[in-house]
Amino acid sequence: VFYFRQVTALTLSAAVGAGPGRPALATGGRLFLGTWHDVAVATSCPHMQRHRTDAAIGKLILQRGSSEDKLKMTRTVQRSGICREISGDYELTTTPGRFSYHVAKYASDVDAYVVHTNYNEYGIVIMSMKRSSGQTSISLKLYSRTMEVRDTVLEDFKTLVKEQGMSDDTIIIKQNKGDCVPGEVVAEPARPEPQRVRRDVAPALFSAEEGSGAELVLFGGTEACQAAPDTGPCFGLHYRYYYNASSMSCDLFKYGGCLGNQNNFVDERECLQRCRTEAVCRLPLAPSPCTGKPLIWAFDSTIGVCVPYKQGYCQTNGNKFYSKAECAEYCGVKEDGNGQQELTKILSQTGTTDVQCMGITRRG
Repeated sequence: VFYFRQVTALTLSAAVGAGPGRPALATGGRLFLGTWHDVAVATSCPHMQRHRTDAAIGKLILQRGSSEDKLKMTRTVQRSGICREISGDYELTTTPGRFSYHVAKYASDVDAYVVHTNYNEYGIVIMSMKRSSGQTSISLKLYSRTMEVRDTVLEDFKTLVKEQGMSDDTIIIKQNKGDCVPGEVVAEPARPEPQRVRRDVAPALFSAEEGSGAELVLFGGTEACQAAPDTGPCFGLHYRYYYNASSMSCDLFKYGGCLGNQNNFVDERECLQRCRTEAVCRLPLAPSPCTGKPLIWAFDSTIGVCVPYKQGYCQTNGNKFYSKAECAEYCGVKEDGNGQQELTKILSQTGTTDVQCMGITRRG
């Protein structure tokens, strides 16, 4: 429940007045511009709650936008071992201390209210997201000009959280891990994770010509790989891969840059190696011309061997591996020699003698 009456009183007392019909920050709102740090947040978001113990304080920079009714937002934060940057525009309103934006993916409108601030030290913001279904979710953020905040301000924040019908368990006090440089890899504490129950290969843990090991860890399980692609609430434009369980392939989608779910991968290789099942070994060879892609292998279930594709060809389904060892281990290949004699024998029996016409090349 969003207690609008309480919030409105705080908003009007905290914001700088604006003339009728003018964006609220066009007059005195410049005092709210500059650098802020999100030292605490109250949210029921499952993703954020899972990472509450190691959540890092992020930096938010607010600047004048390209027009009088916009604010330019730039945010940097450490997440998943990487310093990430998110940027976008906020739309100002004629209500002092209020701005809004639209999330096209969910046909959702977000209202943000600066409910209390003294401009030079702290600011408390309530954000209300309303989806097209009518569902509304509320979150609160405590911002500080530094990475610390007075105890009395923190207590005021906790009180406001309770007034919105949210419990203390929703409050996440973030850690001061210092500023970070966008794109920079940062050290993160290791989190214990369950072991894989199926054979799989993670690219960061082995060389291109090696097989996988039993020590590899499970990132999120079958449930994560079955999830629909989630753009998240932020404004960035990042092309990511998600696992399409129907086609057993990894497809591109547009990611906003924050939140979302675990079915979200920087490259196709990681996506396949995290999510595919052994059913891909029964998918057909489906070569297609392509450019700029690495050499790949596919498993031919009709003859029980892994076959390499020649340069300039890609496999168009999830039966795609990045080394012979990966293919052989994943699909349980048992070969005599290098398997190529059996491949040639089967192809000749079917009347196909030119394996290159299939996008396949002879390789030991």
